[in-house]
Amino acid sequence: MIISFGAPPFARAWLEETGAPFTLLVDTDRKVYRSYGLEASFWRTWSLRTIWYYARNWGRRPEWEGEQEDLNQLGGDFIIDSERTLRFAYPSYDPVDRPPVDQLLTIIDQLDPE
Repeated sequence: MIISFGAPPFARAWLEETGAPFTLLVDTDRKVYRSYGLEASFWRTWSLRTIWYYARNWGRRPEWEGEQEDLNQLGGDFIIDSERTLRFAYPSYDPVDRPPVDQLLTIIDQLDPE
């Protein structure tokens, strides 16, 4: 499952663009985000590292006119198995802080199939 706080049309556009084979839950009030300890931070969001990342990738983001996201909300990556046991937790320090995809796939491959 993928959980997003973004507006539903933007979250769906991301899901379609990436082709991710997961269910999408939109957490507009961010109850799930708070329960996993995900913070919002102006200073960490607008660090030089993040601004540089956004500048390099400016043209890759789809245009969407509508409700704007909270750019200060930090995300994370979590893997929960079919028994609802948290197997991996990675709250991001800033918007570009993500675990390596290979690490996530290794953990997912080790899970028992449902």
